[in-house]
Amino acid sequence: MKRLFIIIAASLLSLLSYAQSYTPTTTWPYLYSDFMEGETFSASGTAKKALLNVHLLHASLHFIDGQFVKEMAPGIAFSARIGEDYFINAGGRMMKILAKNDNGYVAECAEIDIVKLNSSEGAYGSSATTLGTMSLSSLEGIGATNSSTNTNHMELKANKENGQSLPLIRKKYLFVAGKCIYATKKDVMEAVDAAEFKAFLKANKVKWNNPQSLLGVVDFIAEHK
Repeated sequence: MKRLFIIIAASLLSLLSYAQSYTPTTTWPYLYSDFMEGETFSASGTAKKALLNVHLLHASLHFIDGQFVKEMAPGIAFSARIGEDYFINAGGRMMKILAKNDNGYVAECAEIDIVKLNSSEGAYGSSATTLGTMSLSSLEGIGATNSSTNTNHMELKANKENGQSLPLIRKKYLFVAGKCIYATKKDVMEAVDAAEFKAFLKANKVKWNNPQSLLGVVDFIAEHK
């Protein structure tokens, strides 16, 4: 029994280490280390299965079509499931749902930190600006619907480790009462009655990085819409 426990624990640690080791790069600018089985859902609720991933430049939804990677048109998927994660489409940006209740969602958008990418040190004598411009140009072409060339999935995957690591910025948003609000005190205060919200904050300690805590803000907005 003890031996079995050690084997299981070692396996779990190995899986955790693998998950933590993934870093998106300029040659693989995706939220996940590979495309995964998932579904897209239209506004009417119609589901369609596909192999999906989120491109980090504009948080757009990409899918596998035969051998090629393609970008899904913004209006096609109202929401999506990738593996066990669920996403909601906000103006073409796919945001991962972190918490939800009857009044709305707390979601997170992961995108490339363009400022940090452009400010990183240049390599081999190249300036940071030049590297940043080259990186962005190559990122724009992957799976783009207006690209003159198709992006082969297996070729892209084979070169995933050859690119420059991508810095990410993650922002949380509140979806409630038909609104998408950046989850900061300032942005929420601009969307509701400031005095009422100040009173709410005084009575409730909101942890702005905690999705469950932010559901309390979702409830407040829903009650004061």
